[in-house]
Amino acid sequence: MGIIVGPVLKHPEGYGFDVWTVTKGVIPGYPYCRIEDAYYARNAEIRASAQGRAPGAIVCQTLDEFIVKSNGCETLAAA
Repeated sequence: MGIIVGPVLKHPEGYGFDVWTVTKGVIPGYPYCRIEDAYYARNAEIRASAQGRAPGAIVCQTLDEFIVKSNGCETLAAA
């Protein structure tokens, strides 16, 4: 498992999503002014991971799910 893609959320700067990787941890996403743009970028990230860039990607639909899965992976990566 190499990547976990978080849900699109509202931020003070706009809309965005975070990504967790084994090597870098949580990477904050770019802020988009339009929610449609954030979903487009998220879907592009998911498609790129499905094409072999990061095998075993997990896509989260809620913030709670993203937190649980990324914390669980950090524990596994540290072991």
